[in-house]
Amino acid sequence: MTRVFLEQLVHLIIVLPIILFTLSNRKADTLKVLSVFFLYYIFHGLMLDLPTEYSGLRLTNGSWNWSGKIYALFASILFLILYRKFSLKDYFLTFTQNSDFTKYGIITIIVIFALKALSNWLYLSPSDWSTESILFQATMPGLDEEVAFRGIMLGLLTKILKPTSRAILHPAVYITAILFGFGHGLHVSDAYALTFNLSSFLFTSIIGVAWAWITLRSGSILLALISHNLGNVTSQLISMGK
Repeated sequence: MTRVFLEQLVHLIIVLPIILFTLSNRKADTLKVLSVFFLYYIFHGLMLDLPTEYSGLRLTNGSWNWSGKIYALFASILFLILYRKFSLKDYFLTFTQNSDFTKYGIITIIVIFALKALSNWLYLSPSDWSTESILFQATMPGLDEEVAFRGIMLGLLTKILKPTSRAILHPAVYITAILFGFGHGLHVSDAYALTFNLSSFLFTSIIGVAWAWITLRSGSILLALISHNLGNVTSQLISMGK
């Protein structure tokens, strides 16, 4: 678990200057929420990698990290139970949508879907049919990552960073997007060497900005979650159909 802890720590150290520069104030309560954010990010990452580090904790024998996603989702639920400073709505964990934005939100996820489908068609390698892959991509990535990144993390940061007049300019959007990109592109190897996949980082960061913006404008992670899982399933289908 040392490797995973160091990986999460590297991610946080890189974004720390941005966070400190955009803090709304340096009061004790703000710094406490920031500490909670750091602890949650590390705890979530450790739980995600738990079955990889300890094979005996695997809940399934599938090809995908079902167990890690379940443990990570459990970590988020445990956080929400234990840390009661903010409501579920403050973490955008609600089905209620900002009706003024719903139309624009749907248009945005359609555009994301079309661009992602085109990119996948051009660059994805062919693969064999896998029912497990379809089921996994239709459920776990969106449930875990949207609750974590566009839910809890975005919610915590919007409480302590400087507010902006436009959602797209809010620093929380970009900090969560960068961390989302690091989770897919910046890793610590078993030999404790940093590895960085620029294309994975850029793609996931850019789409992370879009999902965070949609969440802030709509007031809910619902549209981002649907877009996330729909896009992942489509990627699998395109790859299998080549």
